[in-house]
Amino acid sequence: MTERLGATLPAPVSTPDDLRSVMRMFPTGVTVLSSGQDEEASAITVNSFTSVSLDPPRVLVSVMKSSRTHPVIDATGGFHVHLLSDRQEDVARLFASRNKPSGRELQNYLAAGKGESLFMPGALATLDCRVEGRFPGGDHTLFLGRVESVQPGADAEGALLFHRGRLTSAPTFAE
Repeated sequence: MTERLGATLPAPVSTPDDLRSVMRMFPTGVTVLSSGQDEEASAITVNSFTSVSLDPPRVLVSVMKSSRTHPVIDATGGFHVHLLSDRQEDVARLFASRNKPSGRELQNYLAAGKGESLFMPGALATLDCRVEGRFPGGDHTLFLGRVESVQPGADAEGALLFHRGRLTSAPTFAE
């Protein structure tokens, strides 16, 4: 038992299902994370993504260790984060499925950007990142990426969100 301000509370017990049910209430942006080239290319839908630092520019992504994309990021030392627009729900669902495209088939969803960068047509933006750190996170690895380039995309679109177990659009406001 835990005591707070004179009250005795039961000791907290948390399960993966408890965390999942609470985190469903927190809206997050939806991205597709891609890495690798040619036959080694892989991509996955990710909503655990955040900006860490502006100077130097760094982001953090959380990738399940059992995913096909995890070893590709480890091997290449880099990844692309594609911020999905609210018109890309089908893309988010595709890359969250077991039948997601990989290898050369992934080329149908990505286009060449500046230099060696790739971008996803229709995405709000793409960030090109180099892995600067790897941190264990239970069944996931947290990859700290230094942003090497940013490619703006469909800025007239709204953002795709994940909230309460569903994909939805972020409200848009007049500027």
